[in-house]
Order: sequence, then C-alpha cells, then structure tokens
Amino acid sequence: MFIAADMEKAILEAIKITALLPFSILFSTLAKEQMMKVFRWLPYMGGFLVVVGIVFQMNRQNRLESTIGYANALAIFLLISLLITFLFYVRKASKSDFTLMIIQATGLMFTYSRAVWVLWLLSLIALVMFQEFRKRSIWLQIVWVHLISFIVTALLKKDVLFFWSRLKTIQPETSEFRMRLVYWKDSLSMIADNWWLGTGGGGWSVLQSKYQSEAYFVRFVHNHYLQLALDIGVFGSLLFIFIVLYFYYKSFILIKSLKPTEANSSLLWIKGILLAGTVLLLHAGFDFDFSFLLVFALLLMLIEYAIGESPCRAVIVFQPGIFTKTIVSISLAAMLLFTSWVTVGNFIQVRGQNNVAIGELQMAVKNFSRVQKMMPWAASSYYEMAKVYVLLGNKTNDRNDYLNAKNQIEHAVQLAPSEELYLALSEDIKRYFIKE
Repeated sequence: MFIAADMEKAILEAIKITALLPFSILFSTLAKEQMMKVFRWLPYMGGFLVVVGIVFQMNRQNRLESTIGYANALAIFLLISLLITFLFYVRKASKSDFTLMIIQATGLMFTYSRAVWVLWLLSLIALVMFQEFRKRSIWLQIVWVHLISFIVTALLKKDVLFFWSRLKTIQPETSEFRMRLVYWKDSLSMIADNWWLGTGGGGWSVLQSKYQSEAYFVRFVHNHYLQLALDIGVFGSLLFIFIVLYFYYKSFILIKSLKPTEANSSLLWIKGILLAGTVLLLHAGFDFDFSFLLVFALLLMLIEYAIGESPCRAVIVFQPGIFTKTIVSISLAAMLLFTSWVTVGNFIQVRGQNNVAIGELQMAVKNFSRVQKMMPWAASSYYEMAKVYVLLGNKTNDRNDYLNAKNQIEHAVQLAPSEELYLALSEDIKRYFIKE
C-alpha cells in the first residue's frame, strides 16, 4: 500500500478485499446443512436481482445491470445461481425452482453478455456428463425453461431476434475483444516493471498512460489474473493460484471418495460446485468480476464448500487462547473502525461534489477541507478542491483563488505523481500564472 501508485485507490481496494475476511471465516465454520441453506438462497437472490432490474429498468446501453451496476458481473452471477438451481431441481423438481430457473434465464438474456452466453452453452454441455442429468425428463424441463425464458424476453423486448445482434459479434475480430488483447499486452510491460510488489490497488488506472500502445482509459485490465499481478505482485498472484489449485485438488479427492451409487447427493453437489467454480474462474480471465464483492464472495463460498467437504487425512485441532482471541478481536474492531472512517470521508466527499454541481462552491470548500483532515492521503480530495478554487477564481477573478488551486493540485500531484488528471490540471494552472 505504501509503495502504491495512488495510496487512496490502494486503501479503497484493500478495504474492499479485507471486508470479505469476516465473511470467509464465518462461512468456513458452517456445517454442511448450514452451507446448503446459504446456497438455497442463491436462486432467490438471482431471481430478485432480475425482477428488480427489469421492473425498475436498471439498464445501461439496453443491457440489464440491476443493482450490481455492471451487466457482465450480473450475468456471471445469474449463471452460477442458475446452475445451483439446476442442482436443487434435480433433487426435488419443485415448481418454485422451475419458476426461478425461468426468471434467471430471462435475466441472463437481458444482460446481452456474449462471453457468459458462451459459458452458459458450455455449462449445459458439461451437465450432460453428470449421471444425475442423464434423464430425458430432466432435459425436457431444462428445454422448457429456456424456451419459456426466450419467449418472455422476446415479448418484453418486443423483438423475436433480440439476441442476433450480439450473437453475430461473437468472433475474434470483435472490437471489444481486440481492445482487451491490447490491455493485456500493455499490462505485461507494467507487470515486468513492478513484478515484485505490484503497483498497488488501482495502479493500472493511474499508470496505464505510460505503457499503452494506443489511446484508451479503463479502470481495470479485464483479466483478474493480470490484475492481481498488477496490484499485489508475484506473491499475491501465486497465493491465488495456490488456492485455486487446492480447490481443484480437494474437489477431485472428494469425487474419488464418493461412490456413484450413493443415495445422498454429495457427489452431484461437488461436481456442480466444481463446474460453477470453473465457470467463474474462466470468465474472470476476460473481465473484472471479482472486483464486485458479491461475485468474489460467491467464489469463496464454492471453494470453502469443496475444501470443507473433502475427507481429511489428518485432523488438526486448534484452540486459540485468550491472547490470540484478544488480538483477533482488536484487529477486527480496528478494521471496522477504519472502514467506517473512510466510508464517512467518502460520503462527505460525494456531498462536496454535489455542492459543486448545484453551485454551492463555498460549502464544497468546507466539505473537501473536512475530507482532507479525515483522510490526508486522499489525493482526489485535493484535486476536487483545486477545481473548486478554479471555479471560484473564474467567478471572482481573485488571484488568491488560483493560488489556492495551485497549492491544492500540487499536493494532489505529490500524493499521486503519475495521475494524468492531476498533472493536466496542474499544467493548466501553471499556464495561467505564466500568462499573468
């Protein structure tokens, strides 16, 4: 974090990931029955996201985003929840699951996510290899789910060929795919220069202008594995790879230990979890799904289920003492306090931005000043303040306002010396004083 290209962005990314730690610890303590209750809620959550998104028209560029705010992240979440619903439906064939499958499939179509559509098709092909799915009655129901969801989507879209414009662009020459290849190629040079500890969270968005082979700006490199190497370097990447390999190792150990003739559904579930995890990990190689905590938490749930259900060769009993419990409790309390502090600071900063939007510049100055006192590492607050002083200077023609803007932007550049936005404003203000 202290070697990050922008400490503010690195802290925000660290808070985001650290927030999953208590969830991960809690889920790892659940028994199998409790885990299944959590998975039981996923189909309802997916259905809820679809209904809310369609009813309140939470779209961008005609693609359903719902409350998640990104169509591809919603699509991959819906695909995983749909696969989980399939597993429940095979066991019980309930009408509620049938309805939920239709809703989630409809939502998947509304996202227009080409990569997820391809993974959707591949997932259905993979299910054919599951013994539990080798029943004509099951596939008849799955066909009905897709047919009904297609009809519902076509009616809501008022277009029977709603899918065609997206399907015909699934090819290597697609502009979006070509640009992602450019991002990945450019990121390799950045990784080579920062392979040891990375650039810190958000480093790609700050430094990309120095490495890009053509003009563009994207916050993420659209590849989770490259993003890890960029953010936290080689050790973080290796740790993630180890966790993934351990997930597959434990899954295969469990599959080998279970007999296909067993009456319980453990074998079906571990194969389903393995398929769902693979789908998530494949899509993460083309997008930034795991930047959304809901999707990353879903991956952790799948991994912890596989690890928790695998037969153990040895049992290690760990009973933390009072000292350990105290340290953990203090650490969690400190993390919660710091996260709350940063959240309040960000809220005040947003309020300052709203003040600027409605012309309350003096109130904006007060709010940004409060943010700077609360979070002195937040370079964006100095940049926002500099813009406010420029607006005040334009309004009053007072040289002191421009001087204040100069001091603010210099502080922002000092905190994030590679941020193009800050450098550009700094140059503009310098030109004002040269002309003067």
